[in-house]
Amino acid sequence: MKRSKKYTVSKLFRNDKFLFVFAFVSACILWFVFSQNTGEESVTTITDIPIHIELSQEAKENGLEVFSMGTETASVKISGNKITIGSVKSDDILVTATQTGTITSSNTYPLELKAKQNSNKTNYTIESVDPSFVNVYVDRRRSVEYTVQDNINYDFKVDETYYAGSPAYSTDKIVVTGPETEVLKVKSVAIVGEIMGQLKATAEIEAQVVLYDAFGEEINSDYLTLSTKSVKVSVPILPEKTVPIKAMFSNVPSEIDVDSIVTVEPSEITVAGPQTTLKTLQYVELPVIDFAKLNPDTDSEYELDVTLPSDCRNISNITKAKVTINLQGYTTRQFTVTDFTFKSVSAGSTAKATTTDIEVVIAGPSDILSELTADDITATIDLKNKGSDFVGSTEIPVEIKVGNGSCWVYGTYSANVSVEKNLASSG
Repeated sequence: MKRSKKYTVSKLFRNDKFLFVFAFVSACILWFVFSQNTGEESVTTITDIPIHIELSQEAKENGLEVFSMGTETASVKISGNKITIGSVKSDDILVTATQTGTITSSNTYPLELKAKQNSNKTNYTIESVDPSFVNVYVDRRRSVEYTVQDNINYDFKVDETYYAGSPAYSTDKIVVTGPETEVLKVKSVAIVGEIMGQLKATAEIEAQVVLYDAFGEEINSDYLTLSTKSVKVSVPILPEKTVPIKAMFSNVPSEIDVDSIVTVEPSEITVAGPQTTLKTLQYVELPVIDFAKLNPDTDSEYELDVTLPSDCRNISNITKAKVTINLQGYTTRQFTVTDFTFKSVSAGSTAKATTTDIEVVIAGPSDILSELTADDITATIDLKNKGSDFVGSTEIPVEIKVGNGSCWVYGTYSANVSVEKNLASSG
């Protein structure tokens, strides 16, 4: 029996003759469809077309610019071949405002809108523009800086062992920018919010910025922009501590107990600060008083600045303290020093003082000074800072010391010194 031939769709599409016939028939069908529709007229609306407004050169030179035009886009109705208008997009049409030459000052102007073709797609007709008119607000741009007023409701309490400081602001200036007419309506700028409750830690809020006119009415304008819409407000809530104010000294004679002869007024100060700082703060130090600059005949009182750690607040508002030194019975006496001792003289060098004598002032109890002699005073010249190769003459500080622990050297002193290399070492 003869086997019958079976044809499947897949076999057909692998047949070259069938593919040729299929392509020809398809092309004819498509040509027929398009030929039937090519001449069909249709109407459609293109939406979301940006509106372009170009001010005159004169208006620009006068600082005018467009702040609002009611709507940013327009719709354009077009007609034409159905296939052609179906390919038209918003970028293919340009909508512009006419009569911009009439804009000469700040005002709102009704301008007519016109549309035109804006690409190589031209086989269609523009029927209408919606809206046909647009109200354009034109003005000069202006910026004004205002100092912020604090309208925050502070309704809080703190424990008696805590301190509430003055509010601090992330900024106290606000710049308002926008149309000149609108900006000039602003007469004040304030921040509003509230801080309430029982506080034991620093309170922070984001306060809103509010604009007010001359009548105290709030201004809400879409035309105005602010340098910031909110201000961070913080009220420091810190623990308190009262500590002594302490006088500090340097070059104190070994036998003088400064605490027994010094009084500080006021003697203590109340400060507020972080708990970690207050825990280690035992007293507030005043600037150091150098005994080498202390003349008992003239210097007995000092008014010194009170300086706190940077993270502490001065609740007592004490900025200066008076230090009184009881030097009753102390005086000064002058001695002539002629004998100098040298230190740090390089090997192979010789140093000598070309200054033959120094008049030295010694301070101390008058009864001890009366028995003091020049032999109780030493004068040392240290050449360490001059280096081992130094040769020549120079002026060097002289370290003066007095043998009695109740006395001190008043003032600073120096001597002229000559340094030479020994002949034997140089050879």
